[in-house]
Amino acid sequence: MLKKNKEKSNYKNNEIPDRERLVIENLSLVKYVVNKFTIYLPSFVEKEDLVEYGVIGLLEASERFDPCMDTKFGTFAVSRIRGAILDYLRAQDWLPRSVRDKVSLAREVYATLEQRLNRPPLPEEIAEELKIDTAEWEKLLTEINFGMFLSLEEINAKSEDSNKEGGGKQFADLKMCDPLSNLETEEEKELLVEAIKELPKREKLVITLYYYEGLMLKEISQLLDISESRVSQLHHQGLYMLRSKINKIALK
Repeated sequence: MLKKNKEKSNYKNNEIPDRERLVIENLSLVKYVVNKFTIYLPSFVEKEDLVEYGVIGLLEASERFDPCMDTKFGTFAVSRIRGAILDYLRAQDWLPRSVRDKVSLAREVYATLEQRLNRPPLPEEIAEELKIDTAEWEKLLTEINFGMFLSLEEINAKSEDSNKEGGGKQFADLKMCDPLSNLETEEEKELLVEAIKELPKREKLVITLYYYEGLMLKEISQLLDISESRVSQLHHQGLYMLRSKINKIALK
């Protein structure tokens, strides 16, 4: 009996250090998740803030993790880190009404130009139609994709809640808002593959490297020998083109 009590006492004494060790050894997961978010973020979102909330998510994971669960701590922690960051982002009112109005107008202009030109319109063509310069369009495009990203993550969160967390989601699931995620049939997926082929060369390469090769923003930047901001621009342009195709597929 004394032996059992001693073992129990040792477990309790070691419990806090074990939790601290989990946090220290897995801090790199916060950086991993934040880097996966970075490609969607407008300039007004501070990366440091995401790191702060990611660490909070990691701390929560260390407190809630049950070693008896049929999942690794890293897998469980990634879900909590991601959730904490998304909670922070969703709590902010990032897009003013004026931007939301421009988003609707941009969709109409894009669809009109694509039909008229019989191809995806170039950024400068969209900007001219909207009577803004290319830099303004690129900024608006970032905000559009950020808004769509949060909306899709809201849907994903509700879906995950119904299945409960810790259901064995793997790191690969962090390919946030994969363009294939909302397409269910093989026919739809084949159509999207064709849409990817129609993307301009640079946009197609960035989309492929990010979503299908799993490279980070910095890695793509180094591989293509262009700045990270340029990679981000190409990603936003390519993703917007693909989403336009997805909407057409969904309406058929």
